Amino acid sequence: MNRRAACLLLLVPFLSGCAGDGWHIVDPRTAEGWGNLSFLMAGAGLTLGLSATALLLAIGIGLLTAIARSSRWRLLRMTSGAYVELMRTLPLFVLLLWVFYALPILVQGLAPDSVGFRALGWIADLTPFAAALIALALNAGAFLSEIFRAGIEGVPKGQVEAAQSLGMGRWLTLRRIILPQALRRMLPPTVGQFIHTVKDSSLASAIGLAELTRRATELQTQTYRPLELYTLLALEYLVILLILSRLSRWLERRWGQAV
Repeated sequence: MNRRAACLLLLVPFLSGCAGDGWHIVDPRTAEGWGNLSFLMAGAGLTLGLSATALLLAIGIGLLTAIARSSRWRLLRMTSGAYVELMRTLPLFVLLLWVFYALPILVQGLAPDSVGFRALGWIADLTPFAAALIALALNAGAFLSEIFRAGIEGVPKGQVEAAQSLGMGRWLTLRRIILPQALRRMLPPTVGQFIHTVKDSSLASAIGLAELTRRATELQTQTYRPLELYTLLALEYLVILLILSRLSRWLERRWGQAV
């Protein structure tokens, strides 16, 4: 039995248990149902937008960290390694709460005319979206760093030595020889990390961000229909993540022969 069939079998008792009058709150044939459904679906755009933006930032963080971990400078290697270990060990939910509630207090404690406050003053009034973006990017960046480092180290050393023998510098070799080949190894697991980031974005509901989970919870407090609303929430995530999972598997088949 494949995964799709198993999911469908699991949905049968799930939906049969939700049968009844409760589904009128998300019935698009009524004004109330269409309004509630539109309100819920609007959260999907915010969830995907937050996750995609966080992943873009995480790619930059992860790439710089991966390069730093192979640096000849010990302090740079130690600093980047400490960041990776901290972000991979610290629960994302705790990091999210710290960024939203504690980080602005630290910035507010700086002198208003100091260089640090002028550079970080915007953090003093951090929005839920910005806090979630920072936390997700820092967390995903640590995991992507390991993915990128494995991809970079997977390039045969002979090719690197050949490039250097032709007079290519370290950065030119990285840009023209190492990264184009490492990309084939890094792309599928990067999509996999995006799937994890979409899942983790639901934690942002705890700080008031109106993404999918938060919107479902707000409707539930108004209608007292948790069974229908949270079932629909689960189905929304299921559809999004199944599409992303298929994309990840397609990339693995597409690029796998080159690995």
